[in-house]
Amino acid sequence: MFRKIVSNLTFSPALVGQLGFYAKRLRKEETTRRAGLIFTALALVVQSFAVFTPPESANAANGNNIIYGGFKSKDDLLSIYDRNKDSASHKDLQQIYSYFGITRQDIANSSWTTFNSRDQNNNIQSVGRSTYSFQRTPVKISGTETTVYSSQLSKFDSTSWTTTHGSMYTAVVGKRAIDGKWFAIMSGCGNPAYVSMPPAPPEPTAVCSALAITPITRTKFTFKASSSIKNGANVSGYTYVVKDSTGATTYTKTQSTSEVTNSFTYEFNKDGQYTVEVIVLTSVGQKKSSECNKALSVSPEPRCTLNPDLTESNPDCKPCENDKTIWHKDQNCTSEFTLTKSVKNISQLVSDANNTTASPGDRLEYHLRVKNTGKTTGSYKIEDNLADVLEYADLVDAGGGTLLKKTDNVAVEKVNTISWPSVDIKPNETIDKIISIQVKSTTPATPKGLGNPESYDCRMVNDFAGNHTNISLQCPTAKVVEQVVSELPHTGTSENLLFAGAVITIVTYFYARSRQVKKEVRLIRRDLNSGTI
Repeated sequence: MFRKIVSNLTFSPALVGQLGFYAKRLRKEETTRRAGLIFTALALVVQSFAVFTPPESANAANGNNIIYGGFKSKDDLLSIYDRNKDSASHKDLQQIYSYFGITRQDIANSSWTTFNSRDQNNNIQSVGRSTYSFQRTPVKISGTETTVYSSQLSKFDSTSWTTTHGSMYTAVVGKRAIDGKWFAIMSGCGNPAYVSMPPAPPEPTAVCSALAITPITRTKFTFKASSSIKNGANVSGYTYVVKDSTGATTYTKTQSTSEVTNSFTYEFNKDGQYTVEVIVLTSVGQKKSSECNKALSVSPEPRCTLNPDLTESNPDCKPCENDKTIWHKDQNCTSEFTLTKSVKNISQLVSDANNTTASPGDRLEYHLRVKNTGKTTGSYKIEDNLADVLEYADLVDAGGGTLLKKTDNVAVEKVNTISWPSVDIKPNETIDKIISIQVKSTTPATPKGLGNPESYDCRMVNDFAGNHTNISLQCPTAKVVEQVVSELPHTGTSENLLFAGAVITIVTYFYARSRQVKKEVRLIRRDLNSGTI
């Protein structure tokens, strides 16, 4: 249209009015395109925050974390490794990584990248400090009191997307120097991941090599044992087992030591023929030998009928509390505890609310029962972890127990645990504790945690010594969306910058074209007014 007006302007000056109308339209178009350019630039600024500052989980730290709260970079991980201590005061990090064959140098040689839970032919195993509703394998870490739990990483994939495509994790990824096998340490929790355990070191050996028995008095003897160790084995103690002529064990004593020799003095309370056997406790197990099994003799003296090692007048010669035929310290005279748990929905009048759905504001009661099925009174300390329950409910009545909080200076995994003081329970006696909670009036829409996918999952899961209860909740809309769409497509910085460049180039082109046409109209009108056209 513009070309047609300009080409006919010389022959029909009346077209100048149409040219003016066209110029006004161009000014409006220029204004619209300038606004488009400004809003596009603002959108790209907002997008840059999502690209360069990705969001983090609102519940990233969890008691399942090997490193509480995770780490931000490889250098941050190395710093925590060198301290061997995280923000929750765990001091077993080096031992855990070493158990799975990961050294500091392996971490230093690793790369900061991402991996999918279904990589390595879906053979990736992950390690954490806690066990949840699905089966995980306990692993005792040598040299510590720590037990961690291992399971297939893809078991944490709980949404329709992740169960098909797997979950992406940011981590340091590398290969172990000991065997060249793949490993990773996940940044959100510090949990190691692996495809196979490291090879076993050369097998150490140990043996009990000698036992010398030296009499001191008629009833008192000194036993001196010696051991031999090879290939890195070590000694942790010696157990002295005294047996009577029938072969029954009358006395056992364990002495902790790392020395290759050890002595022990023992006074017999009953006469007769005895054998003394020494068992060496080593890093490769308990070791016996014929050289550490010797006989000795003690002259007769009246003994307790329930325990021949004691005299009849000994105050310790008494029967078991609930079985008068055995000694009160016999290995069969013990207390045994049976634990049960149930949950009631008081609001809905449901006596067995396990595997049911609770409504906002419902009142629930958890019943904890401990029964002594043994033969003697025993002491038991009742504890129940309500961490998962209290995500969606408030504690109304602790039943005389104490709810442990972060301010109580307790281990992270003990937070939100209710505990009662140790109590003596007689045989066949049952102790019953009742905990009352009330479901929150509004179900929180807090997203699932990065460190623990079972956190904020619209379920209240509770486990009491293997007695598992599960109360479901109606998820709010935001949680339903979270379950359907767990994460956005994985596009990197390059893709975002390329798209942004293409958009701003197109917008700038149309804006420049508008300005050029506007200028051409101005020049034509000037030439028309000056009589050139």
